[in-house]
Amino acid sequence: MITENKTGLFKKFFALAVLLCITAVCSVSSFSSSADAAPQSAEEILRHFGVQGPVTCSTYGNNPNGFMAGVNNKIYVVDTKNNRIASIENPNVVFKDMDPGNSRKRDLFIAQFLIQNDSYDKDHHYGEWHGTYHLLPMYILVDYDASGNMYPAERIFSGEGASPGHYHSDIRETKNNELAALLISEILPFIRKGGYIGEMTPDWPAHVPGAITTNEVDIHIGPGENYKSLGVFFKDDQVTLLNKITAADEETWYEVKYYNKQYGWIQGWVNGRYIKEGERQY
Repeated sequence: MITENKTGLFKKFFALAVLLCITAVCSVSSFSSSADAAPQSAEEILRHFGVQGPVTCSTYGNNPNGFMAGVNNKIYVVDTKNNRIASIENPNVVFKDMDPGNSRKRDLFIAQFLIQNDSYDKDHHYGEWHGTYHLLPMYILVDYDASGNMYPAERIFSGEGASPGHYHSDIRETKNNELAALLISEILPFIRKGGYIGEMTPDWPAHVPGAITTNEVDIHIGPGENYKSLGVFFKDDQVTLLNKITAADEETWYEVKYYNKQYGWIQGWVNGRYIKEGERQY
């Protein structure tokens, strides 16, 4: 009889202990869910990073990795995947010749990212630091997929100082490459929502003749001296001018096409100092 009473009492205590454990787990779970709830709007996420003010435009919800937003006349790239935020410090350059239809098909972006609370990582020696804020310039060449969507080329470059004379070093940190990719993916949706319209320069008449003005002029694979040389031109060589841009070194570069008897058609970039537009004058 005593044994049966002890057994019954033990069962009651065991059941009570299980009930208390379940209640405690549910309470902790409920608290955790409430405390860790993800922000549900661009405004909430921006406030998390200390950015206050009305959001005039955002691409929130367009990309699972983050969005662009305009607040207080500044443009931010918010990387929710890596919990980072950066303002674009040169929007007049980044958005130049960009319209909702991307009619100019930009193939190069030079962006100055001011990254909040950045870490001292593999890219720390690029750009310049202002306390814990890292002003990181990036030279981003872009390609287009079959649907016309932009994406960064394989390599993204940077250099020392806010506006490097030469962008000759690779961005090494994955998170910084992802920040650049987020800018490229979100810039057109941001423009189409009225976030920022860049200044459009007059159309330049492509496919016009040009002539080389001096000997041993390099033709590069990209618009800059840091790009690999494909060969050299000589004075009075005739070329076709395909494009004309102001590159990262703030010099004018021409994209040219040239027919070589040995190699066929060659296409690349030549510094504008060595190009004269128009037919050679005899």
